Amino acid sequence: METLKELLAIGKQYFDNKQYAQAESYLKRVMEKSSRYADVLNMLGVIAHVEGRFASAIDYFREALNINPRYTEVMLNLAVLYNDLGQYSEAKKIYGKLRGGKGSGHASIEPVLRGKLSNLHADIGDIYRSIGLYSYAIDEYKKALHLNPTYFDIRTKLGQALRENNRFPESLKELKSVLKADAHYCPALIQTGITYYSLGKISEAKKNWHEALSKEPDNEYARMYLRLCDSMGAPAAEEKKAGGRRKAPASKKKTAKR
Repeated sequence: METLKELLAIGKQYFDNKQYAQAESYLKRVMEKSSRYADVLNMLGVIAHVEGRFASAIDYFREALNINPRYTEVMLNLAVLYNDLGQYSEAKKIYGKLRGGKGSGHASIEPVLRGKLSNLHADIGDIYRSIGLYSYAIDEYKKALHLNPTYFDIRTKLGQALRENNRFPESLKELKSVLKADAHYCPALIQTGITYYSLGKISEAKKNWHEALSKEPDNEYARMYLRLCDSMGAPAAEEKKAGGRRKAPASKKKTAKR
């Protein structure tokens, strides 16, 4: 019988591969064991949205926000859903909420073990971030990166956690460092766009999402968030009015090769 961690890992893998029926089966088994995973509820909401089960999707997203009210991706996914359903007033309510948001001691550790330790720190960081303990998540991601600075997926998660903790300049710094090392890493492009959106810099956000589409034309997140921006009509004047405090979406996870 699979452990909770194994069920979660398998479910996420199916989700990343867009094998939604299999993903939903495993993720629901996770929820049967523990209902406090906001990221699992978010994935179930995305699956329900894709399959046209809109009422269920709304319920999943709302339940995730009950666990973690500052979970940016969930808020934007819910806003996208409301927008697709023509419930623009509900979508705008969410935007209103979003606008308020802000040496090496390991040298003797052999590389394989160092990689496992990094991933363990990142897993713990994921849990902390899922329940809104961003400072703890940031510490765990930094520990992981201290061991392996080139794990771009973990540095991207660090950028996300910094943004959720309203540390926007630091978020941009980490995400841009990933893109400087690998300009084709789409998760970092998506997340950079999210941070710019959080700051009310819509044109910069869209620039990064367009860049992601140029690398991955089928990137559903970039297409969805660009569609959302266009449908809501976010002019430059609104960016100034926002004063630099909004927030936006995320991308499918792309795990760095270990």
